[in-house]
Amino acid sequence: MKSLWQPGCKLAVHCLWLLSVLWPLRAAQVPRESGALSSRVFTLAKESEVGLEIEARSPGASWATKGAEAAALLVEVDGQYNEDVILWAGDIPFSYRVMLGRLAAGKHEVTVRLNKARSAAGAQQAVILSLKPKPLTTNSADDLVALANSPVLYQRANTIDRFSDLPLLMYYEVSHRNDQEVQVRYTIIFTNEDGGTPTAALMARWGRAADIEWAYEFRAIAGRIVEERYQAVEHQTRPFQGERINGTHPVLAVASDNNNFSDQTRSSVRFALLPIPADLRNATRETVMDANPWTYRSVAEELLREGKLKDEPADLNSISDPRNYLYVDLHATQTGTAIGVEAISTKQAGVSSSDLGQARLRIDRGGYFRTAIRLASFESADSVSSLTVRCFGDVGHSCEQVEVKSAAVLDRNYQPRFFRIEHVAPRTLKPDESLSVSLH
Repeated sequence: MKSLWQPGCKLAVHCLWLLSVLWPLRAAQVPRESGALSSRVFTLAKESEVGLEIEARSPGASWATKGAEAAALLVEVDGQYNEDVILWAGDIPFSYRVMLGRLAAGKHEVTVRLNKARSAAGAQQAVILSLKPKPLTTNSADDLVALANSPVLYQRANTIDRFSDLPLLMYYEVSHRNDQEVQVRYTIIFTNEDGGTPTAALMARWGRAADIEWAYEFRAIAGRIVEERYQAVEHQTRPFQGERINGTHPVLAVASDNNNFSDQTRSSVRFALLPIPADLRNATRETVMDANPWTYRSVAEELLREGKLKDEPADLNSISDPRNYLYVDLHATQTGTAIGVEAISTKQAGVSSSDLGQARLRIDRGGYFRTAIRLASFESADSVSSLTVRCFGDVGHSCEQVEVKSAAVLDRNYQPRFFRIEHVAPRTLKPDESLSVSLH
């Protein structure tokens, strides 16, 4: 993909230089809809970071239906625009958790309004079931630092009103180098990306159709930030030099069709997700989705709306229903090799392969990773009896410390169901060698 920093890219709407003209550094004035859906007055005993839980539904809306995708909300604090919320869960009550930022001690009012201009034509209603401001004062020291510096995110301009590439969830990882030094990294889970890796390749090589991108990280010594970086366009790591708002929250904008970021551009829609902690030292990033299975549902509904779910997928831009797949987490060390995984089900003939018979869809990275194997149906996926991990590569290389960590399917409600797996100790595989495990 050509760098979006270059004014010669073919689609002008994708170019950062034009994005900067359309959406200058200061966000555009947000229209104020008349009448509040709900408001809440609360008092802080001391200055603190504050989150907000909005339980809401949008009658008639469906993320899977074009033209009725979602209603949009405006959140105000003390009469000032704070952020936007897209009610992707439609008519089903859902708790949307956002970050209001750092507020002074004393009385405050949070107000939620319907933003009809940003709502789909068939989703012009919203019902607020509850509004709960949450002062974030009882967390650990690490969590408080992470919450205070979580990024605020402007929506990519060419997704506004298209209900695509929606940021669903933000999580952070904390690591300590010594007693005084801490590093925090923030990662965002989006719905299926508009650009970058085709959806079938995402399933094969990453084990999900969602897009997961690290956004921002900082290093602090004795409580003072000494280094901060973000993931720029074309997956470059650059020093963060942008502004901070609502306290000490850094500001980023989604700036490419595969959801990389800019610390300079802005748009008219702003999100501030309340991040959750994650410890992924011995797990894949996708386990965060397992713990929040509603992410699977939102991604699947967007894929359905965009025509990417098909009974018989024939290209890399389409997949089967995500509930027809076996999801396998592995660990390995690789140099000059690649891994593919096969599954056998008692409900179908033949073997299903993660790489779909294409070498380019094998996994050539190390560490903890996931793949997804397409089966003929939900019943076939639910009845997998064994899987085989194969090593591919040239003589002289090997897939080292290969271990199957877990295997799961999604039930009808997108809840992961994990198989009991036969434990096989980590093994080094030479090219053309394999290991098999039984599932129960």
